[in-house]
Amino acid sequence: MKDNRFRVNVAGAFLRRTDLSRTILERANLSRADFTGALFVGANFKDANLDGTILIGADLSEARNLTREQLRRAIIDKTTILPEYLSLEDILTAA
Repeated sequence: MKDNRFRVNVAGAFLRRTDLSRTILERANLSRADFTGALFVGANFKDANLDGTILIGADLSEARNLTREQLRRAIIDKTTILPEYLSLEDILTAA
């Protein structure tokens, strides 16, 4: 059976300071998009593609289904606000 659920594809987009709080980003392609300073408070990142996604200064607090592996493929720094269950040190440490 074909999966007809909508899948967001913003690969390479410039979406700085966008408010995507509480957004369902399940299976979304966010690769190489620039989300500098964006808000993702409570967003659902299940199976989202974050390869090369710029999340510098982004607020990911309360984000759901966000993994270390996803963030290791993204571009983050000390200004990126992570959910409580993840730490910058954890992300930057090799698996």
